[in-house]
Amino acid sequence: MGNQTIRLGRILGLEISFNWSLLLFFGLIAWTMASDVLPAGAPGQSTVAYWAAGFIGALVFYACLLAHEISHALVARAKGVKVAGITLWLFGGVTRLEGEPKGASDQALITVVGPLTSLALAGLAYLLDIALSALPVPLLVTTLVGWLALLNLVLGVFNLVPALPLDGGRLLGALIWWRTGSQDRGIRNAVTVGKVFSFLLIGLGVLEVVAGGFISGIWLAFIGWFLLSAGSVEGRQVGVRARLRRIPASAAMAAPVVTIPDWLTVGQLLESGPRRSSLYALHDPAGQPSGFVAFGRVLEAGTAGGRDRRLRELATPISAFVQVSPTDDLEAVLVRLGPRLEEGALVMEHGEVVGTISSSDIARMAAELQLFEGGDRRRP
Repeated sequence: MGNQTIRLGRILGLEISFNWSLLLFFGLIAWTMASDVLPAGAPGQSTVAYWAAGFIGALVFYACLLAHEISHALVARAKGVKVAGITLWLFGGVTRLEGEPKGASDQALITVVGPLTSLALAGLAYLLDIALSALPVPLLVTTLVGWLALLNLVLGVFNLVPALPLDGGRLLGALIWWRTGSQDRGIRNAVTVGKVFSFLLIGLGVLEVVAGGFISGIWLAFIGWFLLSAGSVEGRQVGVRARLRRIPASAAMAAPVVTIPDWLTVGQLLESGPRRSSLYALHDPAGQPSGFVAFGRVLEAGTAGGRDRRLRELATPISAFVQVSPTDDLEAVLVRLGPRLEEGALVMEHGEVVGTISSSDIARMAAELQLFEGGDRRRP
């Protein structure tokens, strides 16, 4: 998600951010409430009132969705899995884990707590709706609360569908992992079920539009498309991780590390010729290490008009990078990097940096392994 992600702050020690794509779905929720749901449940209100209530409803729904993701994160942390943070985007959220659960039971527990949280919130909203209905509260308010109860109920139940990337798909994967001992097999089967479910949703959405239900049809097709895309990504990631298993980091790392002066400007580095590295080590005028800078960040600064900035201004200290050993397998490196894949990792040996691993290094190795395996399959 990179620079499209905006940091919101920290809750319970968890870094919370959102992706710009969230605004699309936020607007879609507010529009659906203001133009369809609320006028049907509480007729006779002004357009401004409907839109204000729709906006508030969308905010509360995302707060509930955040609670869903926080529950995943807290249980993961309790199970010893480091949590990088939570990103809200489009019509969902992602709890970014830096590592994998130790076993299928941990995976199942981390997963199931999310839908259970949504169902609990649905129950609370339903009880609140009943309480407010007995009081002289405007119909618009009770309609909104009732709709939020329904949204959380749908979120909780829908997430239990056994299809990746939904929580139910992860539960299915955990079950197959427990039965077979293979985490990869569990994910692959859940991806397959997810694709079938996604095509069914898209087909139902098209039929609904043809039958005259434009809004509900668009929702179904949109959700189906999203699930198909996200599930396909997870399926590809399983294939990549399988290829990288038992390949040491030393086989993919860029070495030796290219060291350059930290007083160079962005423009000078960009004009120095072909890129020699994806991650540069910097040294100060006294020859002492002063951090690292990713070429991608240099390129961003140059594009944004910062060609006169010194590289030291863009430097990241060594302690901020993921550090791995030359003997760590690339699958483990990939898991540890998680959402920080674009930042890359430092390969350390005896306290010294002996190489760097970037996302392009891992992608290159995965592509070479795929070509090699393909060549093997074609041999008689």
